[in-house]
Amino acid sequence: MRTAEVHYGTDGHVDLAVPKGTKMADIARLQELVISKINPRGCQACLSGVHFNIREQLEHVVKVDLDKMAPIKETAIGR
Repeated sequence: MRTAEVHYGTDGHVDLAVPKGTKMADIARLQELVISKINPRGCQACLSGVHFNIREQLEHVVKVDLDKMAPIKETAIGR
């Protein structure tokens, strides 16, 4: 299963992280889906200020325990 990560901030920015090799047509459909969830009744002028940052997902992700300042063992590099 291919998945995308969608992060929406209060500043109106949407970050989309898609798997490597995702086609632009799929990204356009994903953008439409995200916009419909953010503002389902918004007119084009209302949605013109939404910024999309699109990137490929990172392969090696390290999660860090901030209290201990140490990598969490289940992550890719922490294994």
